[in-house]
Amino acid sequence: MVDFSHLCSNCKTMGCCTNSAVPLVFESDLINLKSINKDNDDFLHDRNVNGNIIKAVNKKPNSNECIFWDEKKGCSIYKQRPFDCRAYPFDILKIEGKFHWIAYSCNPQSDWQWTEDYLQMLEHDKAFSEVMKKIEIFAGNTSLILPDESKKTPYAILREVNGGTN
Repeated sequence: MVDFSHLCSNCKTMGCCTNSAVPLVFESDLINLKSINKDNDDFLHDRNVNGNIIKAVNKKPNSNECIFWDEKKGCSIYKQRPFDCRAYPFDILKIEGKFHWIAYSCNPQSDWQWTEDYLQMLEHDKAFSEVMKKIEIFAGNTSLILPDESKKTPYAILREVNGGTN
C-alpha cells in the first residue's frame, strides 16, 4: 500500500476532500455507493460535462468540503469512494494528443518512480476501463478528474496511460 502522507501532509491546496475537487461518479462507483445507500440526491448531483450528464459528489451546504468528509475521521466512505477519489492525487491529462498520468504536488520535481505500482493498480481498477471509454467526453477540459485543478495546482507528468485511447 502506498503511503501518501509524505506527499500530502504539506499540501497547501488540499484539492481532494476539502477544497475545489468535485469527484465524478461512474457506473461502477454508483454500484458501490448504492450498496451503502449513498447514491441519492443527498450525496450526488448531475453535472454537465461538455453536454454529457455525469454524476458528481456533493459538497456540504455552504462549504467546499465533500459531503463524505469527516474532519476527525477523514473519508466516511473510504472503502467505497469513487475512482476519482482513489486516483487522487493522480489525474489523466491529454498532452499533445495522448493521455498521460500526472500527479498534483506542491513539489512536481520529486522522484516519482515510487508511483508506478500505484498507477498500474489504477489501470487494473474495475472503473478504469469505464473511465477510458468515456474519456473523450472530457477532451474539452484540461484534465479528466479535476478539470480546473490542473490549471491552478502544480503537477508532474509521470507517463502515458496504459490502455488509453488516443
